[in-house]
Amino acid sequence: MTDGPLRPVPGPPRPPAAPADAGAGDGTLEAVLARLDGLDGLATADHVGVLQAVHDALVAELARTED
Repeated sequence: MTDGPLRPVPGPPRPPAAPADAGAGDGTLEAVLARLDGLDGLATADHVGVLQAVHDALVAELARTED
């Protein structure tokens, strides 16, 4: 019997994204980016959730600055 290729296991659910108007200079974006520092301590499967949350926060910040 042969096993097929391993499939990635989804990580925990993402925390809710910060509102787009939050963090105008109060360090919220820095806190989001600081989550990248903790990737070494997480299982590889959990990296996706962190990276997606950081991406969402960056997109929200860009949208806020375009207004």
